[in-house]
Amino acid sequence: MTPFERLRALPQDCRTALRRASGWAILAALLDAASGVLLVPLIEALFADGALPWRWIAALLGATLAQALVQYLALRRGFAAGGALSAGLVRGLVARLPHLSLPALRRVAPAEGLLRGPVLQAMGIPAHLLGPLLGALVTPLGVVLGLFLIDPPIALGLLVAGILLGALLRWSGRRNLAVEDARLAAERDVARQLQAFAEHQPLLRAAQRESRARQNLEDALQKLHATTLTLLRHSLPSGLGFALAVQAVFAFALLGGAWMVQAQGLDGARLVAVLVLLVRFIEPLSQLTHLDQALRGAWQALDTLLRVFALPPLESPEPDERPRDASLEAEALRVNLDDGRALLEDISLKLEAGSLNVLVGPSGAGKSTLLAVLGRLYDADAGRVLLGAVDIRRLSATTLAASRNLVFQNNGLFRGSVAWNLRMARPDAGLESLREAARAVGLLEEIESWPQGWDSEIGPGGALLSGGQRQRLCLARGLLSAAPLLLLDEPTASLDAVSEAQVLRSLVALRGRHTLLVVTHRPALARLADQVLVLEEGRLRASGRHAELSASDAWYADFAYEQAEESSMLAVNR
Repeated sequence: MTPFERLRALPQDCRTALRRASGWAILAALLDAASGVLLVPLIEALFADGALPWRWIAALLGATLAQALVQYLALRRGFAAGGALSAGLVRGLVARLPHLSLPALRRVAPAEGLLRGPVLQAMGIPAHLLGPLLGALVTPLGVVLGLFLIDPPIALGLLVAGILLGALLRWSGRRNLAVEDARLAAERDVARQLQAFAEHQPLLRAAQRESRARQNLEDALQKLHATTLTLLRHSLPSGLGFALAVQAVFAFALLGGAWMVQAQGLDGARLVAVLVLLVRFIEPLSQLTHLDQALRGAWQALDTLLRVFALPPLESPEPDERPRDASLEAEALRVNLDDGRALLEDISLKLEAGSLNVLVGPSGAGKSTLLAVLGRLYDADAGRVLLGAVDIRRLSATTLAASRNLVFQNNGLFRGSVAWNLRMARPDAGLESLREAARAVGLLEEIESWPQGWDSEIGPGGALLSGGQRQRLCLARGLLSAAPLLLLDEPTASLDAVSEAQVLRSLVALRGRHTLLVVTHRPALARLADQVLVLEEGRLRASGRHAELSASDAWYADFAYEQAEESSMLAVNR
């Protein structure tokens, strides 16, 4: 993407703020160049008769003061443009993210890191990079234009040198671009692996995959190390080469000026003045290498956001149809990977309204993917999902949100109070409803023992809570929802035995009031379910009640009895 294409893709208010900031930065750079050019006649006048050239001194002082004022205004405009850009990007994300297909979004960037990463990086473009970059380009150009009025041959020589330096910088930037992209991809992979490794320790241990997860993390770190070394090997020679080229221009101009003085083609006074002006030409250029690399990183961050904005949204018709009940049915679902291989294939199932259903299977079978398709976080490549006998694609976003609630292991919490986070599921919920939801996940006594109680601040992302508390609070929010269909992914993965037993009893108690589909690696809930679905390698291999599957399916029999002591955790009769 070129800079102009990026600007056209931004909201109108962002483009306006960036144009204003750029205009002030260019004006400040031109006044900086004018201040340098005015040194030439001032120095020449001093050498000519030794008297103070008050006219040129006044002009230089006026230009310097004007440049300082404009530079101050340019900085203010730059920070204002940075704020406008971040606000516009956040508004765009808030408007688009709920309507995007999850796999398409993940191919561009992880949604949970967009605000912390790309938005903050893009915000720095007008605030910290655009002004210095325009100064580094416009000031030398202004110096050259001013020199054309004083000494055209020297100005022409500097113009040619500037063009050659620009070509060298562009070549080195393109040479490093692929390596920078590889390092950025490796950095994102490390972040994903580290987050998964840290957040899902109980699940990894239960599935005996901790060693594999650790190896994946180590491999990702090794790849990041290798790509960083490769980038350094590419960028260091390029940066040093450009710096040497800039110094070579200065040395060549110095030697050329000395030769012209010796040949009486240039007087000493003008040589001194030109050399002073040459510093104003060279100094900004020497900063271009660092600015160019930083700007490329910021452009990449902005490109990530613009690719998110360009993703097609899931279609949600208005007006829409309404589900007849809380039953859920899937017909011949198929979900493909990017390479065309099937992640889910020929999935057909039916959940009766008010039933408790459990989805089990080996790690990597596609359970979370199936849950996401059933909740329409994205659409399957083939087949359809019916909610209350209505194709889920015929529901508006509002109706869909009111009809189903998904609770994943990494559901987000927000800066604010405990009560405010819970009421995101049901804004009109009273205190007793909040207490009931917290009691259902074993969190009530903890909350009411805190000094601020329900008004306790949980920090950004729930940072002031433990991992188990965050998960139970997210689950309580899901249970508080009035949506008749609840889709839960490993709701007890990070809980201790007491909290797990409380959650499982609460889920069983919801039968009849909600339709539940629970993904789990624990057999305790499966024994109490109305229906157990067994998923393996993207296919639904078996379904039925616990007793039936225990007798007919070898994998499920091993799964159900590998932790036989779990049955004592629940004192619940069907």
